[in-house]
Amino acid sequence: MRNTAELDRYLDLLPSFGVPACDFVITHKGETVYRHAAGFADHAKTRPVTDRDIYQVYSVSKVTTCVCAMRLVEEGKLRLDDPVSKYLPAYAHLSVRQKDGSVVPATKEMTIEHLFTMTGGLDYDLTAEPILRAAAKPDASTVSVVSSFVESPLHFEPGTRYRYSLCHDVLAAVVEVVTGMPFSDYVRKNITEPLGMTDTGFHPSEAQKERFVQAHQFVHGLMTAKPMDGIRNQARFVFGSNYDSGGAGLFSTVNDQITLLTALANGGTWNGYRVLKPETVALMGENRLADTAFPDFQPTRLYGYGWGLCGRAHVNKALSRARSAEGEFGWDGAAGAFALADPTNRVAMYFGMQVLGCSYSYHKLFPDLRDLGYQLLGIE
Repeated sequence: MRNTAELDRYLDLLPSFGVPACDFVITHKGETVYRHAAGFADHAKTRPVTDRDIYQVYSVSKVTTCVCAMRLVEEGKLRLDDPVSKYLPAYAHLSVRQKDGSVVPATKEMTIEHLFTMTGGLDYDLTAEPILRAAAKPDASTVSVVSSFVESPLHFEPGTRYRYSLCHDVLAAVVEVVTGMPFSDYVRKNITEPLGMTDTGFHPSEAQKERFVQAHQFVHGLMTAKPMDGIRNQARFVFGSNYDSGGAGLFSTVNDQITLLTALANGGTWNGYRVLKPETVALMGENRLADTAFPDFQPTRLYGYGWGLCGRAHVNKALSRARSAEGEFGWDGAAGAFALADPTNRVAMYFGMQVLGCSYSYHKLFPDLRDLGYQLLGIE
């Protein structure tokens, strides 16, 4: 019998420190070994957190997007070294802004791997004039809006540096072109329906909207959170009703997200459905950043981690001091979602919350939950 008291106590304190609602689950070798929720799904405290609550997962969407794209790589329909322009013609003519402010033609092609690894040279400026102009058109789609991203100069030659950006939105558009279907349809057909993830998608029903956890904004210094208008605040990442944001557009439940992560932690198969091959899953936990790009990522907050084909990739346990195995991977979200898949130990973790701007979650909360979880499992 595992002693859950320390982890329970940690989670139960979070509502007092600016996290009004949270839910944490761990699976090991396919079995749920821990689940604990704390707080209320609404600011009025009339809805205690339950496993039916829906969250906007923001950048945890990237895990699903990368899984989808890697399925196409497995099938030979997509190659990591393919130029992005093979699928999105607008990417055939790239420009790069120099340090002196001048703009010159790019000398390197942007490849599919550059999209996975955030080394394409794009940024996360959601207010860029070309994007707003493309999104304002009545027929704006994922492909058409993504094609506008390169109307602005890149920040560096593709592949040479790391910069967190809209690269995974571009990756979703590539999936659309390769498969001939909207990205949301591909996700539903190949990920959510086969795995029984019934409350995950890009376009919630009215009934699902009623189940969203209320969004809050973190108040730094005071360690509190103030409620935001409405229950969702992801409109800035969604450029129209026909736009599926591969980088930040998904809504989901904790139940659904741990299902996908459990599949990844167990060789890519869950309940008889193969999401990915084991060797593909292993590849996703390897650092793919070039030596010139690696320093851009590691000092941000994840010492001992690089960036792979599905977000962070644990590459140096001695430096990270993390309990998870090297090869662990996953990502987190703007409102505090945290996803972890560890194929070596067959451990999956998912944490749900809905507080924007809570930077201490990245630096303190997530590492604590990760290591307390492994401590509970008795894994060093």
